[in-house]
Amino acid sequence: MGDTSYDAAAGTLVMVPPGAPHTFANPGEEPVVLLNTFTPDLYVRYFRDLGQMIADGQPLTPENTEQAMSRYATETLS
Repeated sequence: MGDTSYDAAAGTLVMVPPGAPHTFANPGEEPVVLLNTFTPDLYVRYFRDLGQMIADGQPLTPENTEQAMSRYATETLS
């Protein structure tokens, strides 16, 4: 989050303040199960959009992801 990186082991709760720059990734080889909750629910629709893109056969390229993000007042940081 921001300029700080965290390793979140299994069972870790991570809270990101609204508007805080952040990302998440699975750098390991094993699949990860991730549970997200959102308040307000704006970003639930964002992740549904990403799921629909995958279902439609669209790759999750940076450009496609940025386009989806733009519908939810979210942008990538360079």
